[in-house]
Amino acid sequence: MTSLFGLPEKVEHCKKCLLTNQKPFSVNETKNFKGSKKNGLKFKNGICAACQYAETKTNGKIDWNERESLLKKLLDKYRKNGEGYDCIVSGSGGKDSSTIAHILKYKYNMNPLTVTYSPILYTDIGFRNLRAWIDVGGFDNILFSPNGKLTSILAREAFINLLHPMQPFKFGIKSIAAKTALKYDIKLVMFGEPYAEYGSEDNSSVSSPSYNIDWIINDSEDIFFGGTHYKDIIKKYQWVKENDLNSFMPLRSKDLEKSNLKDLQIEFLGWYLPWNPQEVYYYASKNCGYFLDTQRTDGTYGRYAGIDDKMEWLHYYTHYIKYGIGRTRFDACQEIRSGHITRDEGIKLCKKFEGEYPKRYIDDCFAFMNLTKKEAHQIIDNFRSPHLWKKKTYGWKRLQELSEINFK
Repeated sequence: MTSLFGLPEKVEHCKKCLLTNQKPFSVNETKNFKGSKKNGLKFKNGICAACQYAETKTNGKIDWNERESLLKKLLDKYRKNGEGYDCIVSGSGGKDSSTIAHILKYKYNMNPLTVTYSPILYTDIGFRNLRAWIDVGGFDNILFSPNGKLTSILAREAFINLLHPMQPFKFGIKSIAAKTALKYDIKLVMFGEPYAEYGSEDNSSVSSPSYNIDWIINDSEDIFFGGTHYKDIIKKYQWVKENDLNSFMPLRSKDLEKSNLKDLQIEFLGWYLPWNPQEVYYYASKNCGYFLDTQRTDGTYGRYAGIDDKMEWLHYYTHYIKYGIGRTRFDACQEIRSGHITRDEGIKLCKKFEGEYPKRYIDDCFAFMNLTKKEAHQIIDNFRSPHLWKKKTYGWKRLQELSEINFK
């Protein structure tokens, strides 16, 4: 059985949560080309890296008082005492960005500038939460909306070549904060949860609060959008000029040098303070007017996370197709690690909702990418790895799944 993406052919399931070694690590999206191989989640004695990190948060190995002292020193270093914005918080007005900005402003007396890279297809509840973040939370905000015509093309290319329809948004959300920092001479950017929450590729995000800036810098000429070299995008779509791609382009090292921001700090608030997704939702709801969705999210059991972009629904479904890990599994594993549900309860949730077809917004997503449903489904099936899927007369059978979940 061959793995299409270079991940292990034998699936290993975590003994504490439900993640597997098929979960790929985040990459610099502009280096993500068609056929590129992935590195998967690491395990030790049957326990995934995410669960190993979760244990360090509660077993006394982390001195949270000391971490908060380090946070206060960091904030004091960049505090401008009323002479401008002290830091940048990038986000959509979701639960995480709402909580980060509110804590920094109202607990630590910072003056954050919030920055939003527009979702590909805003949901009504998503835009409502953006307004609540600004109006109820009380923040200045810059909303950047990229070229919609070009975003449509890049989403289509990413879907066809990588089965990654959210990629154009990933380009922007990962770099907009740093680009805005350069423009406004702000030297501190704050994100929420460190990547170690999901199992980092190495120990850097466990031992360090800083974001790996290599994920948003690309100094080579080999820059890929939708799995295709950017120069080939320009050739294929003759109306596209290189400067049209600026908002999607990565940072260059020379950008930092020119702006005298070589010491730009990009940090994770969740490294300094305990971070719990469900409690973050409660905090955002209480302090920033964050709204739940009006109905359960297709593919999972909740309705409070990842609800601002219609493309999120399709994104998690394609992740399930490629790696056998869908939205229910992600949500349940977070709650297992936080102690809100047991592993057995997570299994029951996966059995009920994992891999559910994202019918709510699927037509909008396919129309945005100028694809018929038939064309889109053919593309989706092309990305089913033989070590995870087998075609049967009744449809597709999931392979190497936990027997308790018992998919067809």
